[in-house]
Amino acid sequence: MTRLWQWLLTGFLLAGGAQAARFTPLEIRTNDTIFFSYAQSPDGRWVAGGMQLRPDPVKTNLPPAGGTVVLWSASDGRREADLGRHDGTVNWMQFSDDGGTLASASGTTGLLKVWSVAERGLRHTLRLREPLIASSTLGSQLVCALSPDGRLLAAAGAVVKPVGITQTSEAATLVVWDLSTGRELWTLPRCGVGALAFTPDGKTLLAYSRNVVWEEAGGFHSARVADERLMCWNATNGTIHFMSPIPGMNPSHLVVSPKAGAVLALSGDRNTWYDLKTGSVSREQPIQLRRSLHVAAMNRTEDHLMVIEFSAENLHRVRLADGVTSLAGSFKGHTNRVMFASVSRDLDRIAGTRAGRPVLVDLDRP
Repeated sequence: MTRLWQWLLTGFLLAGGAQAARFTPLEIRTNDTIFFSYAQSPDGRWVAGGMQLRPDPVKTNLPPAGGTVVLWSASDGRREADLGRHDGTVNWMQFSDDGGTLASASGTTGLLKVWSVAERGLRHTLRLREPLIASSTLGSQLVCALSPDGRLLAAAGAVVKPVGITQTSEAATLVVWDLSTGRELWTLPRCGVGALAFTPDGKTLLAYSRNVVWEEAGGFHSARVADERLMCWNATNGTIHFMSPIPGMNPSHLVVSPKAGAVLALSGDRNTWYDLKTGSVSREQPIQLRRSLHVAAMNRTEDHLMVIEFSAENLHRVRLADGVTSLAGSFKGHTNRVMFASVSRDLDRIAGTRAGRPVLVDLDRP
């Protein structure tokens, strides 16, 4: 480890600046590019990272690099394996609950891959019908979800739509695959999906869906949300359980609570719990934050959330009983920010890119 890298890491401070963060640098290689996505296995054993794809530049002799899925040991940051490459930047990944399956996706190619962690090998290569994967309503994550049992994978494709002199992308076809065979189970065209989540048993798929209408007036185009819904399907056959209206929330995350039998539609300023059986509103969830959220994760005891601001400068713990928030980490300044971060299941550790390098950071418990 170079002196510069040691200096950068030891300069990484938790909120209040009173204590240096406990960190574990993740092993990198000379030809690595920036890591754009991370996942941590629920048992805390593995960290996975997905690289940016660097194509062969026209004016240089640099070969193409990146687009690689890497597996590290979480205990010491040792690089265990390079599982394989994507055709593009890898900007989404998720482990199954047992840590045996890892799914990854490239949003710019509509390509998803499923890996066996134990065998260090590729199980399936899956392509959406559209050339892109849809992003969340805030653009902070791809619309993909792996069922906790590792048996199903869901993703929404996207198409580019011209709007006046510019263009936008919108969610198109939702696809659910059976990972025992790699075959499609069911699809939903014109889905409008902006977030996905499975229930812990993998039997139910939840989604935030909206219908956006573009209107033109005086040469200017503006988007109007005509319909927003919380959708619930049978995950294996697409049978609709319920469709519940969402009144102007525009949520970017769906967080499922098995104990409460509810799902939290999280938007940052207005957050609502819905009953998983009926789709009816259970309660409003107060959260003392007003910024857009890049990451939201709930712990095993289901009493706290960890949320990361879209700017990736601050991490907050949210006590679900009353919405009280506390600062778990502060990463002010461009070089201090931890980008593309993931949160461990116990909310005690994050994996992310800092100063261009992958790192694990241990956080203090509240």
